[in-house]
Amino acid sequence: MKSTSIILSAAWIATIAASFTIGSKLRPDDTAHATGGSIAQQIKNTRSTQRTISRARPTGAKQRGASAINRTGNNFASDAAQIATIMANNNPMARAESLIALINSLNPNDFEQAVVEFRKLGITRERMSEYAMLLHAWAKSDPVAALDFAQNNTSTRFARQTILTSWAADNPDAAFSWAINNHEGEDANPWLVGVIRGITTNNLTRATEIMTMLPYSRERGEALTSIIPHITKQGKEKATAWVEAISDERLRTGGAARIAGFMAQSNPSEAAEWIMNLSDSESISRATGEVAGIWADKDLNAAVAWTDSLSGNAKLRAAREVVMRYADKDANKASSWLATMPNEPEYESVVRSYIRSTAEKNPELSLAQIPRINDERTQNRYYERIVGRWIQQDENAAQTWVTQQDNMSETMRKRLLQMSQRRRDR
Repeated sequence: MKSTSIILSAAWIATIAASFTIGSKLRPDDTAHATGGSIAQQIKNTRSTQRTISRARPTGAKQRGASAINRTGNNFASDAAQIATIMANNNPMARAESLIALINSLNPNDFEQAVVEFRKLGITRERMSEYAMLLHAWAKSDPVAALDFAQNNTSTRFARQTILTSWAADNPDAAFSWAINNHEGEDANPWLVGVIRGITTNNLTRATEIMTMLPYSRERGEALTSIIPHITKQGKEKATAWVEAISDERLRTGGAARIAGFMAQSNPSEAAEWIMNLSDSESISRATGEVAGIWADKDLNAAVAWTDSLSGNAKLRAAREVVMRYADKDANKASSWLATMPNEPEYESVVRSYIRSTAEKNPELSLAQIPRINDERTQNRYYERIVGRWIQQDENAAQTWVTQQDNMSETMRKRLLQMSQRRRDR
């Protein structure tokens, strides 16, 4: 085995496989990072840090632009055939084991051609985990060369973020510097997402600091997703402290909702209890909605009872999520439950959730809730949309319903009956 070989653990393989093949789409050590100072200060120092990266390359790593060097006693034609044979195996565990064996035989100079040969097979969703393994290993050997290749040969973020994740786990300062120096414009820096993923396990504080650099964006959401599982592992008290230390309101409420949702996947009642420890009312409301939906999917009756125990915006958010699941399961009972809700303008969003959930399968129940909407134009849009669809499914039933309505304007009644007539005239 070569001195530069990369040993990939079974746990890491399982994590990568789960992340990329199923999802396609987040060590409790809060000590400050080695460089010290604020994130802003680090950015000022990145250019000097970047100059040290090339000196940090492993001995024997090729320089940028150099061509791949064949290994003694082997050639890339045989590597290409070997990669093709590995990927043709239908057993994912056997593929992983064979690919690890190949990776561990590679010299630092060999990774580029190995990745080239792998990419020639086509990067499909089913191959993403193995592709990530190769990139991860290359990053351990020569991250700058790996990133140079990705910059010049890939059009998506996946390769560069994967390489940065691997690099940041070993050298967060260098990875951070590369991410800062290789991003232009005012948009969120996608390369910081890779850095955050790499350092979260070892330095949650620094990961959080970097995340707060990102503006509201898809990238910040991805970074938050990578951090949340590590937050919840530290316990409910630390999770509360982490959320409430965030000054950005949008990020704070989003973080609270993500944590609550993550907790609810395994224990909704515990998540519901955690929410009530938050001091920010908007965070409570957002988190309540997240938990309510998950809880209703798992245990509808428990979610309904919990929602009934709430008040204010928290109840509103929860009811909006629960009523959709309730309507899917039993539209009549959901209608009766909806009738217990306060007849206030704020609760129109709950009514709308019910209307949308029942419109196709239970149009009569759906239409019966429309008078609870205050805006006439909105009412009319719902009438036309739902009755129009109902006419296509059962014209006689739809027409009978329209003629029997007393709380509908005569203008709307005529319009709906004309829809039925036009269909018959076709």
